[in-house]
Amino acid sequence: MNQADQEWLKNRVAVAVDDDFYLDRDEERRIKEEGASRGIVSREIELIIREQLDEYSAVSERALVEELDRLLHQFTDNDKKLDQKEERLALNKVVTPAPGKKVGLDPRVAEEYVASFCKANGASRSTDTKKWLSSQMGLVLVAVAVAGAGIFFATRPSAAKEESAPVPVQAKEVRPADTKAVRLNESDRAEIDDQLRRAALYVEKAQYTDPPESSAKASLDQIRQIDPDGQYRGEEVKGLASRIVDHYIKLAEKSAASNDLGAAAKWLARAKLLNRDREVILEKERALGLVKAER
Repeated sequence: MNQADQEWLKNRVAVAVDDDFYLDRDEERRIKEEGASRGIVSREIELIIREQLDEYSAVSERALVEELDRLLHQFTDNDKKLDQKEERLALNKVVTPAPGKKVGLDPRVAEEYVASFCKANGASRSTDTKKWLSSQMGLVLVAVAVAGAGIFFATRPSAAKEESAPVPVQAKEVRPADTKAVRLNESDRAEIDDQLRRAALYVEKAQYTDPPESSAKASLDQIRQIDPDGQYRGEEVKGLASRIVDHYIKLAEKSAASNDLGAAAKWLARAKLLNRDREVILEKERALGLVKAER
């Protein structure tokens, strides 16, 4: 594999896992197909993918599903039965993040695979794990990817409050259209404090814009709904958004240096989601030749 193809492949994997540390099966298949079309042999593609996943502490959905399949065969091949203890062991093995990994197998994928496996192999299940997996999904901030239950409770202490009473949305409905007239109360400030703390934690975990409902962008959007003018901690909110934009710009520059303008455009498109530093992003698009410079 030449250096250009190697850099392209590394960047391609990085684009796929940077936000959620999770390489799903469809995306992995596309990467392999694109690599094969460039003449890269499958053995080298597999090696680069594994190296990049390790570098990002990310996981391959395909590999975790294969591990789940192996465990299910181990438990059911002799008696064609999957009891509650065996099912929990298999699911915990793949859903819980392994040492050195940020996430585990998406619980929804795990449940669907267990159900299809038992049906295809004629194995009976002594328990319905949907409720258990639903609790796991709540604890690990489900999206494309999930984090550990411990991290969830450390970063989302008021999750129950959010689910039962979406205060920001309700508060916005009763406020006047003139945002200058918005007056923040103690509850608003407390919510902004909480959302800003969460946003900072999401940044630390590289959950900038994905998963959509559990990301720095989601928390910053909640803050803007409560405080459109940035009256309270506005500079901190702007600073955090600018940090994410800077991160995406650097990734775009790296992609462009590897002659992967498609990936560069994707990074800058994500940067725009933050609604911050628009001119800086546009200038970078011009510099990278992604938009025509004005005459």
